[in-house]
Amino acid sequence: MSWLINDPALSVLATLFVGLVLAVAGISKLRSSDEFQGVVDNYRLLPGFLVKPVAKLLPWVELACAVALMVPPAREIAAWVAMGLFVTFALALAINVGRGRTHIDCGCVRRPTSRSRIGMFHVLRALFLAGVSTFIAMSTLDVASVPLASWLIAVASAAMLAMLYVAADVMVGLPNSRESRT
Repeated sequence: MSWLINDPALSVLATLFVGLVLAVAGISKLRSSDEFQGVVDNYRLLPGFLVKPVAKLLPWVELACAVALMVPPAREIAAWVAMGLFVTFALALAINVGRGRTHIDCGCVRRPTSRSRIGMFHVLRALFLAGVSTFIAMSTLDVASVPLASWLIAVASAAMLAMLYVAADVMVGLPNSRESRT
């Protein structure tokens, strides 16, 4: 198992993937900050006076983590912070799913006319990202020792995984064909 944790290509892939996910999430929230504040409020987990500061701060924390993951001295701390963000998000999702409030938007990737409904898919996805972030925090990565071929494979794979991640989020947000017929 230690060979997996110390595989430089896998560490690069995981780091780039989580960094891309955080960057896309942070940028999209900043582009629609008023709408995102409504999403945070709609979770009904924070007292009213905390909704606006959390909604304003969260995208910047996501972006800071995305950048810090790319800086070797800050990588481990950024990975632990990302893990905490994903676990917190999974808990917020799970609480609302448990309450039967699946009609709310997850707030993952802001897009015009977002119609995403939350569910266990979102909870499991957030837990998966927390697991990947934990892997990043626990793995060693000497950037200089990673061969160019591993970098290229990791960059291409991370980009593909990030696109699949965003595509899954968009597909979950598409109107249900049964609902649109009624």
